[in-house]
Amino acid sequence: MLQAVIFDMDGTLLDSEIIHYIVIRDILKREVGIDMPMQDYMKYCGIPDEKMWPMILEETDSTFVDALAERWGIEELAEEGVSTMSAELERLHWEEYDLYIEKNGVKPFPGVRELVVALRKEGIRIAVATGSIIRIVQKNLVLLDIAEFVEATATSEDCSNGKPAPDVFLLAAKKLGVEPENCLVVEDAGNGLLGARRAGMTCAGFEGSELPSDTALAPVTFSDYRKVTVEDLRKWHLEQSVK
Repeated sequence: MLQAVIFDMDGTLLDSEIIHYIVIRDILKREVGIDMPMQDYMKYCGIPDEKMWPMILEETDSTFVDALAERWGIEELAEEGVSTMSAELERLHWEEYDLYIEKNGVKPFPGVRELVVALRKEGIRIAVATGSIIRIVQKNLVLLDIAEFVEATATSEDCSNGKPAPDVFLLAAKKLGVEPENCLVVEDAGNGLLGARRAGMTCAGFEGSELPSDTALAPVTFSDYRKVTVEDLRKWHLEQSVK
Protein backbone atom coordinates (compact mmCIF):
# COMPACT_ATOMS: atom_id res chain seq x y z
CA MET A 1 0.00 0.00 0.00
CA LEU A 2 1.33 3.44 -0.90
CA GLN A 3 2.03 5.35 2.31
CA ALA A 4 4.73 7.82 1.23
CA VAL A 5 6.09 9.60 -1.83
CA ILE A 6 9.78 10.52 -1.76
CA PHE A 7 10.79 13.22 -4.23
CA ASP A 8 14.21 13.96 -5.60
CA MET A 9 14.77 17.73 -5.78
CA ASP A 10 16.95 19.04 -8.62
CA GLY A 11 15.29 18.40 -11.96
CA THR A 12 12.30 16.81 -10.22
CA LEU A 13 10.66 19.45 -8.02
CA LEU A 14 12.19 22.45 -9.77
CA ASP A 15 14.19 23.01 -12.93
CA SER A 16 17.54 23.43 -11.19
CA GLU A 17 19.55 20.52 -12.61
CA ILE A 18 20.26 22.56 -15.73
CA ILE A 19 21.60 25.34 -13.48
CA HIS A 20 24.00 22.93 -11.80
CA TYR A 21 25.22 21.88 -15.24
CA ILE A 22 25.73 25.49 -16.38
CA VAL A 23 27.64 26.38 -13.19
CA ILE A 24 29.81 23.24 -13.19
CA ARG A 25 30.53 23.59 -16.92
CA ASP A 26 31.59 27.22 -16.42
CA ILE A 27 33.84 26.34 -13.47
CA LEU A 28 35.54 23.56 -15.45
CA LYS A 29 35.96 25.80 -18.48
CA ARG A 30 37.45 28.63 -16.42
CA GLU A 31 39.51 26.71 -13.87
CA VAL A 32 40.48 23.52 -15.71
CA GLY A 33 40.28 24.61 -19.33
CA ILE A 34 37.83 21.96 -20.54
CA ASP A 35 34.29 22.23 -21.88
CA MET A 36 32.05 19.49 -20.47
CA PRO A 37 29.28 18.47 -22.90
CA MET A 38 25.81 18.06 -21.43
CA GLN A 39 25.79 14.32 -22.15
CA ASP A 40 28.98 13.90 -20.11
CA TYR A 41 27.41 15.72 -17.16
CA MET A 42 24.38 13.41 -17.16
CA LYS A 43 26.27 10.55 -15.50
CA TYR A 44 26.96 12.75 -12.45
CA CYS A 45 23.33 13.79 -11.88
CA GLY A 46 22.27 13.08 -8.31
CA ILE A 47 25.78 12.28 -7.08
CA PRO A 48 26.90 14.43 -4.09
CA ASP A 49 29.71 16.93 -4.68
CA GLU A 50 32.23 15.18 -2.43
CA LYS A 51 31.95 12.11 -4.69
CA MET A 52 31.32 13.93 -7.98
CA TRP A 53 34.37 16.20 -8.07
CA PRO A 54 36.94 13.42 -7.44
CA MET A 55 35.23 11.43 -10.21
CA ILE A 56 35.46 14.38 -12.60
CA LEU A 57 39.12 14.96 -11.76
CA GLU A 58 39.93 11.27 -12.19
CA GLU A 59 38.28 11.20 -15.62
CA THR A 60 39.87 14.48 -16.79
CA ASP A 61 43.09 14.56 -18.80
CA SER A 62 45.92 14.71 -16.25
CA THR A 63 47.53 17.61 -18.13
CA PHE A 64 44.61 19.86 -17.24
CA VAL A 65 44.47 18.64 -13.65
CA ASP A 66 48.22 19.13 -13.18
CA ALA A 67 47.97 22.66 -14.55
CA LEU A 68 45.16 23.49 -12.10
CA ALA A 69 47.12 22.00 -9.19
CA GLU A 70 50.13 24.14 -10.09
CA ARG A 71 48.01 27.28 -10.39
CA TRP A 72 46.36 26.58 -7.01
CA GLY A 73 49.69 25.76 -5.34
CA ILE A 74 48.92 22.07 -4.74
CA GLU A 75 52.34 20.47 -4.90
CA GLU A 76 51.43 16.78 -5.08
CA LEU A 77 48.29 15.22 -6.50
CA ALA A 78 48.16 12.38 -4.03
CA GLU A 79 44.91 11.59 -2.20
CA GLU A 80 45.23 14.67 0.02
CA GLY A 81 45.88 16.93 -2.96
CA VAL A 82 42.84 15.64 -4.85
CA SER A 83 40.74 16.10 -1.70
CA THR A 84 41.90 19.72 -1.38
CA MET A 85 41.17 20.43 -5.02
CA SER A 86 37.75 18.75 -4.85
CA ALA A 87 36.80 20.75 -1.74
CA GLU A 88 37.67 24.00 -3.50
CA LEU A 89 35.68 23.02 -6.60
CA GLU A 90 32.73 22.14 -4.35
CA ARG A 91 32.98 25.53 -2.65
CA LEU A 92 32.99 27.28 -6.02
CA HIS A 93 30.02 25.19 -7.18
CA TRP A 94 27.73 26.23 -4.33
CA GLU A 95 28.97 29.82 -4.26
CA GLU A 96 28.33 30.30 -7.96
CA TYR A 97 25.05 28.36 -7.85
CA ASP A 98 23.78 30.81 -5.23
CA LEU A 99 24.89 33.76 -7.37
CA TYR A 100 23.16 32.32 -10.43
CA ILE A 101 19.89 31.81 -8.54
CA GLU A 102 20.04 35.33 -7.08
CA LYS A 103 20.51 36.79 -10.55
CA ASN A 104 18.28 34.55 -12.67
CA GLY A 105 15.93 32.74 -10.29
CA VAL A 106 14.85 29.13 -10.66
CA LYS A 107 11.63 27.76 -12.14
CA PRO A 108 9.42 25.41 -10.10
CA PHE A 109 7.57 22.83 -12.16
CA PRO A 110 3.86 23.67 -12.52
CA GLY A 111 1.56 21.48 -10.48
CA VAL A 112 4.09 20.34 -7.87
CA ARG A 113 2.43 22.09 -4.95
CA GLU A 114 -1.04 20.98 -5.97
CA LEU A 115 0.00 17.33 -6.14
CA VAL A 116 1.81 17.52 -2.80
CA VAL A 117 -1.27 19.07 -1.16
CA ALA A 118 -3.50 16.38 -2.68
CA LEU A 119 -1.22 13.63 -1.41
CA ARG A 120 -1.24 14.99 2.13
CA LYS A 121 -5.04 15.29 2.06
CA GLU A 122 -5.14 11.57 1.24
CA GLY A 123 -2.85 10.82 4.19
CA ILE A 124 0.18 10.03 2.04
CA ARG A 125 3.37 11.34 3.60
CA ILE A 126 6.03 13.37 1.79
CA ALA A 127 9.83 13.38 1.94
CA VAL A 128 12.68 14.76 -0.14
CA ALA A 129 15.83 12.70 -0.79
CA THR A 130 18.58 14.53 -2.65
CA GLY A 131 22.28 14.76 -3.39
CA SER A 132 22.07 18.47 -2.58
CA ILE A 133 22.82 20.12 0.77
CA ILE A 134 20.30 20.96 3.48
CA ARG A 135 20.68 24.75 3.14
CA ILE A 136 19.62 24.57 -0.50
CA VAL A 137 16.82 22.09 0.26
CA GLN A 138 15.30 24.35 2.91
CA LYS A 139 15.49 27.35 0.61
CA ASN A 140 13.83 25.45 -2.24
CA LEU A 141 11.02 24.07 -0.08
CA VAL A 142 10.14 27.64 0.88
CA LEU A 143 10.35 28.72 -2.76
CA LEU A 144 8.00 25.89 -3.74
CA ASP A 145 5.70 26.74 -0.80
CA ILE A 146 5.63 23.09 0.32
CA ALA A 147 7.81 23.22 3.44
CA GLU A 148 4.83 22.61 5.72
CA PHE A 149 3.92 19.40 3.86
CA VAL A 150 7.38 17.81 3.68
CA GLU A 151 7.85 15.78 6.85
CA ALA A 152 11.38 14.53 6.22
CA THR A 153 14.48 15.34 4.22
CA ALA A 154 17.57 13.25 3.53
CA THR A 155 20.57 14.97 1.92
CA SER A 156 24.18 14.35 0.97
CA GLU A 157 25.13 15.80 4.36
CA ASP A 158 23.17 13.07 6.15
CA CYS A 159 24.61 10.02 4.38
CA SER A 160 28.14 8.88 3.67
CA ASN A 161 27.00 7.09 0.52
CA GLY A 162 25.15 9.19 -2.06
CA LYS A 163 23.08 8.05 -5.01
CA PRO A 164 23.12 5.54 -6.66
CA ALA A 165 23.47 3.98 -3.19
CA PRO A 166 20.05 3.59 -1.52
CA ASP A 167 21.03 5.41 1.68
CA VAL A 168 19.19 8.74 1.23
CA PHE A 169 15.96 6.96 0.32
CA LEU A 170 16.19 4.53 3.22
CA LEU A 171 16.92 7.40 5.61
CA ALA A 172 13.94 9.38 4.32
CA ALA A 173 11.67 6.36 4.83
CA LYS A 174 13.09 5.77 8.29
CA LYS A 175 12.44 9.39 9.27
CA LEU A 176 8.84 9.01 8.08
CA GLY A 177 8.44 5.69 9.87
CA VAL A 178 7.36 4.01 6.61
CA GLU A 179 8.67 0.70 5.25
CA PRO A 180 10.54 0.97 1.93
CA GLU A 181 8.03 -1.24 0.10
CA ASN A 182 5.32 1.30 0.90
CA CYS A 183 7.24 4.19 -0.71
CA LEU A 184 7.21 5.50 -4.26
CA VAL A 185 10.16 7.62 -5.45
CA VAL A 186 9.86 10.35 -8.08
CA GLU A 187 13.21 10.92 -9.84
CA ASP A 188 14.61 12.41 -13.05
CA ALA A 189 18.07 10.79 -13.02
CA GLY A 190 19.36 7.28 -13.57
CA ASN A 191 21.52 7.40 -10.43
CA GLY A 192 18.48 8.25 -8.34
CA LEU A 193 16.24 5.63 -9.95
CA LEU A 194 18.91 2.99 -9.37
CA GLY A 195 19.19 4.07 -5.74
CA ALA A 196 15.42 3.86 -5.31
CA ARG A 197 15.31 0.34 -6.73
CA ARG A 198 18.20 -0.72 -4.51
CA ALA A 199 16.20 0.63 -1.57
CA GLY A 200 13.33 -1.72 -2.47
CA MET A 201 11.02 1.14 -3.46
CA THR A 202 8.78 1.63 -6.47
CA CYS A 203 9.53 4.61 -8.68
CA ALA A 204 8.32 6.98 -11.38
CA GLY A 205 10.52 8.97 -13.75
CA PHE A 206 9.94 12.68 -14.27
CA GLU A 207 10.85 14.01 -17.72
CA GLY A 208 9.87 17.69 -17.55
CA SER A 209 13.32 19.18 -16.91
CA GLU A 210 15.17 21.37 -19.40
CA LEU A 211 18.13 19.03 -18.91
CA PRO A 212 17.44 15.71 -20.69
CA SER A 213 16.20 13.16 -18.18
CA ASP A 214 17.68 9.69 -17.73
CA THR A 215 14.61 7.64 -16.87
CA ALA A 216 15.35 4.33 -18.61
CA LEU A 217 15.13 2.51 -15.25
CA ALA A 218 11.67 3.88 -14.47
CA PRO A 219 8.72 1.52 -15.14
CA VAL A 220 6.53 4.59 -15.69
CA THR A 221 7.29 8.20 -16.65
CA PHE A 222 5.49 11.52 -16.80
CA SER A 223 6.38 15.08 -17.78
CA ASP A 224 3.62 17.27 -16.29
CA TYR A 225 2.58 17.26 -12.63
CA ARG A 226 -0.70 18.90 -13.58
CA LYS A 227 -1.72 15.71 -15.36
CA VAL A 228 -0.87 13.37 -12.47
CA THR A 229 -3.31 12.44 -9.71
CA VAL A 230 -2.99 10.67 -6.38
CA GLU A 231 -4.76 7.72 -7.94
CA ASP A 232 -2.13 7.58 -10.69
CA LEU A 233 0.61 7.29 -8.07
CA ARG A 234 -1.30 4.60 -6.18
CA LYS A 235 -1.81 2.68 -9.42
CA TRP A 236 1.88 2.91 -10.40
CA HIS A 237 2.93 1.75 -6.95
CA LEU A 238 0.51 -1.20 -6.97
CA GLU A 239 1.51 -2.31 -10.46
CA GLN A 240 5.19 -2.44 -9.49
CA SER A 241 4.49 -4.02 -6.11
CA VAL A 242 2.67 -7.06 -7.52
CA LYS A 243 5.42 -7.97 -10.03
